[in-house]
Amino acid sequence: MNYILSKYTFAVSKRTSSGQEICLLFSGRTGKNILVSKKVFSIVENGKFTTLQPKVLEILISEKVLVPSTEDELDEINKENKVQLSKKSTDRLYVSIQPTAACQLACDYCGQAHSRKFLTDSLIEQIVCRIKQKISLKDTKSLEIGWFGGEPLMAFSKMKKLNEQLKDIAISRNLKYTGHITTNGYALSPSIYKMLKEDFNVYRIEITLDGSKEFHDKRRVTTSGIGSFDIIFNNLKAITQSPFYDKNTCVISIRCNVDERNIEGVMPLLEMLYKHNMQDKIIFYTTPVVSWSNNGAGSMLGHKLLGKLSSKHIEYMINHNFKVTILPKRVAPYQCIGTDNDAEMYDADGNILDCSETSYSEYYKSKGFVLGNVEQKIIVPNKRSCLHDVPQMLLEKRVYPCNNCKFYPLCGGLCPLGLLEKEPRCPSFIYNIEDRIYLDYLAKIKK
Repeated sequence: MNYILSKYTFAVSKRTSSGQEICLLFSGRTGKNILVSKKVFSIVENGKFTTLQPKVLEILISEKVLVPSTEDELDEINKENKVQLSKKSTDRLYVSIQPTAACQLACDYCGQAHSRKFLTDSLIEQIVCRIKQKISLKDTKSLEIGWFGGEPLMAFSKMKKLNEQLKDIAISRNLKYTGHITTNGYALSPSIYKMLKEDFNVYRIEITLDGSKEFHDKRRVTTSGIGSFDIIFNNLKAITQSPFYDKNTCVISIRCNVDERNIEGVMPLLEMLYKHNMQDKIIFYTTPVVSWSNNGAGSMLGHKLLGKLSSKHIEYMINHNFKVTILPKRVAPYQCIGTDNDAEMYDADGNILDCSETSYSEYYKSKGFVLGNVEQKIIVPNKRSCLHDVPQMLLEKRVYPCNNCKFYPLCGGLCPLGLLEKEPRCPSFIYNIEDRIYLDYLAKIKK
């Protein structure tokens, strides 16, 4: 059989500081980074595969660095994706709850319309009733709650009321009960962390710091225009230094939203985290700012800058013992609330949605993203928005530019909403994949 170099293979050759040439072949088909000799690298680059040693050839074929010349790679990738999607667990019910539309902050890129709306006792009752019904509709074995906002901790009393009832349901039905929360961190005290970990079974808390104080405070201000960095960072220090902080049970993840205005603030923030001994206690990652609710936030310039400069961030994190994801893995089309058959989100008005970006938005309401209201007391099986169709569209090669993208098997198209809006949320690794391939090698030899 004749073989060719997969169009999803990345070949990287770099010299170390001592002058040693390192040759790597990264397979986008399997997510495997392979160290090869200079001779093998040259043979692969020149397409003289028949001169490879049988064992080397076997490995490169197995890892799909080399593929049959007659193979339609995109078809094969989508066949693999279809198999992976079919294995998705159906015994887990995921529900996201937004107990309030209020927020202490007025971040300049936020796409939500905040207000002083909170879940009423009546709506809480209807949400609990609906979740009970949904649990009964299938062989549910686990219930996971995603707490979102607005700022969910502004409605902590509502969260506690919901949690008490949902936890009782899980216990009575022998369900695994877990949760996670997305919070701005402004009200995240050590005592609340402890309650989230022990009472809510929250395993992950995500907060946002948009760089060091100088940069964060220009964009994530309170509703009265005051910077929020100091309060959030002090909360973070207090929690991670407390005797009950447990990264294995309930880890804090720091998200840094990046555009061209704050890209220079990422490294100083990493240095601050290291200075306060948080590098091995938290998860840190960056993500580009994107347009939310058609508000025009984010830019291609910011996206490219993040891709370029994140190589330095990753190198710093490796050298200072942060937990860091360097290379992407092979993935099927991206899964979220919108692509799940049963997952739902409930906002403070009792509206039913299937995407965290579509709540508290007149723009998305006008486009049919509100699926109903919990007060209707009727469950329409599998009523979904257009987001649900995106994985199938990808499998059928109906999504551009994913069909022609070298990174498709490594990102799965990412956000379905972005694909439908023709503003794909491409991962920043597309701009520095060669650096990441080399950094992955350095990280492995460092261990």
